Amino acid sequence: MTDDRISLRQLLVLAFGGILSPAIRVLPAQTAQQGGAGGWLAALAALPVVLLLCWGLWTLCRSQGAGGGLPYALTHLLGRPAGKAVCFLYLLWGIFLLAANARQCALRFLTISYRNAPMVLFLLSLLGVTFWLVRKPVRAMARAGEVFFFTLAAGLTISLVLGAFQVDSANLLPVWVEDLPDVGRAAVPVLGLAGYLVFAACLGGNVVPENHGRRRVLIWGGGLCLVLTALQVVCLGNFGSGLVVRMDTPFFMMVKGIGFEGTFQRVESVIIALWVLADLALLSLLACACSVLAQTAFAYKERSAGVLPIVLLAAAGAIWLFPDAFVLDAIMEGAALSGSLVLGIGLPILLAMVKWSKGKREENRVEKKT
Repeated sequence: MTDDRISLRQLLVLAFGGILSPAIRVLPAQTAQQGGAGGWLAALAALPVVLLLCWGLWTLCRSQGAGGGLPYALTHLLGRPAGKAVCFLYLLWGIFLLAANARQCALRFLTISYRNAPMVLFLLSLLGVTFWLVRKPVRAMARAGEVFFFTLAAGLTISLVLGAFQVDSANLLPVWVEDLPDVGRAAVPVLGLAGYLVFAACLGGNVVPENHGRRRVLIWGGGLCLVLTALQVVCLGNFGSGLVVRMDTPFFMMVKGIGFEGTFQRVESVIIALWVLADLALLSLLACACSVLAQTAFAYKERSAGVLPIVLLAAAGAIWLFPDAFVLDAIMEGAALSGSLVLGIGLPILLAMVKWSKGKREENRVEKKT
């Protein structure tokens, strides 16, 4: 693993690009459904939990030595039998999310651009490129993730800046004190997105240790919430909560309305095309994390050996588990969201607190001996 190292920055930009893929499906429609006009505050309401999760994942993965990452942390903290069992649970969860997100990405192509094309063609194309990326060393995938990130960041910045000219403050304000409980409930979908970070932590064993890494991770968590807030402000400010909740992808609808007469128009074609990079970042992150989890759970030598079975299982699940888009949406907003909150948020934070308390007890024991 020493010859397949990446920087913490590379891992964070890959995770950021990946989260943008489900973010445009979830936000701001689901937050507006819960929080109304105050839904744009959902990411800020989720910020304390997101920062706690970032601290928890850093606490679990730091100083784990050779192997590193979340799988090694689980076996080190829980013991090999229990740790492998939890890794297997995360493996199943990751394959399910890989299948569900691949299906949703393929369906988005159909609903937005290619209505008469076969969905399976897009699905297999996405998973085929994912397989090609993940079979390579992690450092190669991370370099691709950097290209994805900078391209997406440019497209997102242009979209939000141009969309901001059409924001109507009446769609965002006022937000009264009695609206805050609804804003708190609107934070739940944002936390569901943050649950994907647990798969980024699975690649922690490939990250080169560096000073001030925890601070960088926490700053990244805060920046993520600010970007998600900006996305919601622009979309809600353009359409209002009543209209947003009836849209499939409010962000792309907002992009269709931006541009300057006589200079450039139809910016949405470029942005929609760029968002394939976010899809690939997410699918590659999930598939690579699953291959690391499988390597720990089944103790085989090469991580790449598990990539093909994982992608094939995800393809089969994407085709046969979800009969139609309505079932898929119901599962993603119900069982999948609950699973993300439990496995992506609750369990990592709980285990991090256990590890932190054990470390404190050991420090106190050493101090008493000296």
